[in-house]
Amino acid sequence: MKLSILLAQYFYQHKQLNLPSIGSFSLDAAVSVPDQNDKNFREFLKYVQFKQQPVAKADDTLIDYIRAHTGKIKPLAESDLESYLADGKLLLNIGKPFHIDGIGSLHKNKLGIYEFIAGEPSLERMEVISEPRETERPAAASNKKKSAFDESYSRIEAHNTRRKSLLIGTLVVIGLAVIVWGGYVLYNNNNGKELSTPPQQVVQDTSLPASDTTAKAPVDSTPVTTASTLPPGSYKFIFETTAKKARALKRHAFLLPLNKDIKLETTDSLTFNISIVLPATPADTIRLKDSLNAWYYGTKPVKVRIEQ
Repeated sequence: MKLSILLAQYFYQHKQLNLPSIGSFSLDAAVSVPDQNDKNFREFLKYVQFKQQPVAKADDTLIDYIRAHTGKIKPLAESDLESYLADGKLLLNIGKPFHIDGIGSLHKNKLGIYEFIAGEPSLERMEVISEPRETERPAAASNKKKSAFDESYSRIEAHNTRRKSLLIGTLVVIGLAVIVWGGYVLYNNNNGKELSTPPQQVVQDTSLPASDTTAKAPVDSTPVTTASTLPPGSYKFIFETTAKKARALKRHAFLLPLNKDIKLETTDSLTFNISIVLPATPADTIRLKDSLNAWYYGTKPVKVRIEQ
């Protein structure tokens, strides 16, 4: 059974769901939960409240609930939940919604605050398990449909019938293909080429010759950020460092329409960094670095580095 379905069923029963690094969902104790097939179920979802607040760890009752309905031992149940939430935070950090079936969707606004929109009810039924099992389910159980955020997290099936998950997966694949292809073309076109003008502080692409039509977006003139100037709880992920000013300008102009937070920086007018600053916990940095490397370089070895 998908982990998101288990979270929804747990929430319906306990009227409280605390998710580490995300926040808390709650229902007033006086609100009764109707049957999922009841025509008033959609009205009931309007009473779901979300509060973005620090949650140190998942409740033991939630972990036990996941164990009881997946047959996994406690460390595996905890690991599945951590991976599910980490993937959700990654979606939020890149501007995508994080869907929790049967509860709703979270969106991250420009101020970094999570906004909650109540969702559609989950009509998938739970299997009744009399008691937790200490071994995992037989391989035959893998025939059930899975989404990108089920407890396996090992792959996404090609025929996912959930429209929102399918849309997200399609956009990610298209985006990666465009970035990898564009990076390869730009790299080959600019390899070994230098601007004829002497190096100077990067301000905007007006320093390019008039005949250059590939770099039209202004370049960020912010100096290289040090640890003391980064927002608390944020890390700088550096995609690429190059001494070729022409490549830096064109590469940044290509990436800027895809994500306005990507910066082009220099401290000495000799080397240029293409980077992005994201909020993250120390435990999230490795996962974020791997995901950003796949977005920027495709299947190449990890080249993205972290500067706190």
